[in-house]
Amino acid sequence: MTKSKKPRKQSTSSPSVPKIIEIDEGVFGPRLMERGEIPINLDQVIDLVSKMSKIQALLIEAENEKEDEEDLFLEDSFDEEELELELQEILGTSNIEVNEENLNQYLKFLKARIKPPYKLTGNGEFDWEEEYVSGGKSKKEYEKLKKQQPSYTDTFSLVQFCDVGTEGIMVKVERTSDRRQFILPLIDLDVTPEDPEHFELIDNYLLWFFSY
Repeated sequence: MTKSKKPRKQSTSSPSVPKIIEIDEGVFGPRLMERGEIPINLDQVIDLVSKMSKIQALLIEAENEKEDEEDLFLEDSFDEEELELELQEILGTSNIEVNEENLNQYLKFLKARIKPPYKLTGNGEFDWEEEYVSGGKSKKEYEKLKKQQPSYTDTFSLVQFCDVGTEGIMVKVERTSDRRQFILPLIDLDVTPEDPEHFELIDNYLLWFFSY
C-alpha cells in the first residue's frame, strides 16, 4: 500500500498564519538610504505625475497662444481696403475685377516697373509635373522630362513680358542652368529671395488675379 499523502499535522507551537513583522522605519530607514534603497512613496509619485501633467498643459496652451498671435499678425498685416485702393490706381478704374482689359492695364504697369533680367522660380508644381511629384509616377522619367520641360525647382531669368492669355499675363523666361527658354504664366512664378525689391509687385498681382 502506498503511504498516505495527507499533510502532516502542524504542531501547536507552529501557528498556521505567520506573524507579521513590523519594521521600525527609525531603525532601518537610514540603513536603506545608505544602501541607495529608498522606499517608494506612492502618494509622492502620483503628486509628481500630476504636477508634470499640469506643466505640460501650460506649455501646450502657451504654444497655441503664440500661434494664434502669429496668425493674427498675418491677418492684420494684410489690409484689403488698402490693396483695393492700390489696384484702382494701377488699373485706372473702380472696377477691379479680373478681365482682359484690366489684365492688359496691369501688364503695362508691370512693364514700366520691372526691367529684365531678374530671377524667378516656380511657386508650385507646374501642371505637367503634378502627377510625378504627387501622383507617384516614375522618378526616372520625371528627371528625364525635366531636361525638356520647365520645373518649379528651376531658377529662371525674365527675358520679357509677353501678352495676356487665359492664364493671365504671360512671360518669356530663360532657365539659368541651360539657357532653355519657355513661355509661362506669371501666376505660376515667384520672385527669388535674392530680389526682394520686386516681390511685392508680383505678390500683389497674384493676390489680385486669384481674389478678384
